[in-house]
Amino acid sequence: MTDLDQAALYDAAPVDLQWYRQELEQQRQFRLDQLTQLAYDAKAGSGDALAEVTATLTRAARVALADIDAALFRLAIGRFGDCQQCGRAIPEDRLHAVPMTGLCLRCQLRKESDPSRQPWRTGTIPPMSPPRPRRDIVDVWGDDSFPASDPPSNW
Repeated sequence: MTDLDQAALYDAAPVDLQWYRQELEQQRQFRLDQLTQLAYDAKAGSGDALAEVTATLTRAARVALADIDAALFRLAIGRFGDCQQCGRAIPEDRLHAVPMTGLCLRCQLRKESDPSRQPWRTGTIPPMSPPRPRRDIVDVWGDDSFPASDPPSNW
């Protein structure tokens, strides 16, 4: 029997649901505060690089918040600690490390090794194209097309 089989057959003792509820609520509040700060940074920030980093962090925080909310829902309906894929009990050490997890280690590894969920393994992601140069109004109209005080009539 492999280590994964033993981990999957692990029969966890009853978990302290109150501790997990408090931990998840604390992590939820952190993510909400983080999203608020990122929204503020996005409005105040300048530059494409900062906007891209802020957008990536915002997406990651939203995914984490959704995972936390799903775990709180499972807690509310009495399904916390059960694998959503196979229904087995998730070992408490895994729950303690990642309270919002919904999969046992075996199902998590199976999900991560599924090539249909990882397009970079199947080669379906197209290669990145070079960025297009940004065009300015001078590039479009030319710098001697019209004086600055007299823009085109279709503006």
